[in-house]
Amino acid sequence: MSEPSPREMLEWISETYEMGPDALARMFQRNRSTINAWMREGRISVENGTRIRSSFYYLTNRRPPALPDRVAVNSFMP
Repeated sequence: MSEPSPREMLEWISETYEMGPDALARMFQRNRSTINAWMREGRISVENGTRIRSSFYYLTNRRPPALPDRVAVNSFMP
C-alpha cells in the first residue's frame, strides 16, 4: 500500500474534520491563500508536507511507515 500524497492527506483532514481553508490555515499556521494553493495545485514544500504528514498520521492514530521502532530524543540540556 502506497502512502497518500500530502495533498491527499490535506484533503482527508479537510473532509473528515469538516475543516475549510480558514480552519486549515489556523491548524498549519499559514494563510488561507497558501492553503488554497496547496489544495488547487498540490505544490507543497518538504517542510509543509512534513507538517501535513505528521498531522495526518496523528489524526489517523497510525505510525508513519518510515518511522523506526525507536526514535532518539536529544536530551542535551545546556
